[in-house]
Amino acid sequence: MKNLFVILAMVLLTAVYPGCSNSGSDDSKVPSEIVLDGMYSAIEEKREVLITNNEQFQSLMNEIYRNMDQMPRFPVVDFTKNSVVAVFIGERPNGGYMVSIDSITEGSRYVNVNVVETTPGPNCMTTQAITRPFAIVKIPKTDNKPVFKTKQIVKDCQ
Repeated sequence: MKNLFVILAMVLLTAVYPGCSNSGSDDSKVPSEIVLDGMYSAIEEKREVLITNNEQFQSLMNEIYRNMDQMPRFPVVDFTKNSVVAVFIGERPNGGYMVSIDSITEGSRYVNVNVVETTPGPNCMTTQAITRPFAIVKIPKTDNKPVFKTKQIVKDCQ
């Protein structure tokens, strides 16, 4: 009977105090601002990165635009206050593919990046050009390890 009471008390405490679990409920939403996004970059493979300094950022910008005759002006990011999150979904056979960073949360050790990858449905009209979609956002400075979670959506075109 005493064991039953202890078990019931533990179940009740777990239900009343869900924040005590290790479910990531201590994560807080991180404000983000789009730095750059687009359909055409020179990066052909899927890649997800957290950038914490200007040298890494300049290197990434050079890589994004390496196939252009003339380099555009790069966005300016203050890395004393900000970090940058970048996602690339790789080369796609035609238009209609997109990627976005839906939300970012941060806990004590991780930055959780929620990515949405959109694929055109079978009834969608798309451009017949190779694309390499990407999204880059800036967030408040962090040294935490990034964890990327991708949700895939198929756009229904009727």
